[in-house]
Amino acid sequence: MPTLMEVLLAALKDPQIAHRVSSERWAPGTHWQSCHNGKQSIFVVRHGRLELAVMDAEGRERSLRVLAESELFGTEALSALSAPSGTAGEAPRQDYGIRAVTYSEVLQIPLDVVDQLIIRLPLFRKALTNSIANHIWALEREREHGRSMPTNNRLLCYLRCGENGHQPQQKPLGKATLPMQLLARRIGCSAGHLSRSVSTMVREGVLLRQDGRLQLKGDGEMRYAFCEGCA
Repeated sequence: MPTLMEVLLAALKDPQIAHRVSSERWAPGTHWQSCHNGKQSIFVVRHGRLELAVMDAEGRERSLRVLAESELFGTEALSALSAPSGTAGEAPRQDYGIRAVTYSEVLQIPLDVVDQLIIRLPLFRKALTNSIANHIWALEREREHGRSMPTNNRLLCYLRCGENGHQPQQKPLGKATLPMQLLARRIGCSAGHLSRSVSTMVREGVLLRQDGRLQLKGDGEMRYAFCEGCA
């Protein structure tokens, strides 16, 4: 089964489709809010890495997941519930933000073009359905992961498994060199919570903090539960 991006690139060979699909280059830090999706489009990541984040009940940003090539966002535009605020029968919806982590390229596809592609290309319809289903599954998995694991555990799992949540074949380096603010977003907590967790685990001998780097140290980490990737 080809990816959504592979199907899209094939469809863009049609000039009538290509001139309606716009490509946007985002520098690191570029921010997009779902509440501003007034163009009624969906967006597909052509390359790069972007993070999806929401605001928690206390007004703090919580990173839910990282989007990579062929993943999409803006799917709220596909729903009738994306009508303007105040429409009768509208269900409550949590707005979210997308921020570029690396230099990225994003394809913006208007809804009428999406309709054309769904009708004309069965492969596009299947790829779009699979992408939406995988996106929902990943979000639910990340929400459950975040609810069930405290900051200490999430940090250790990040050090052991990396961003993709799967331990590689070789022994992991167990290091992190990201700025504390960005590392906090990676594991879905505030910088303050992360700083306190790091201080605690340094005292326990679990982590070594040196020259702005964090590194796993000793066997103290074994007292913490891990995700299925590094268990």
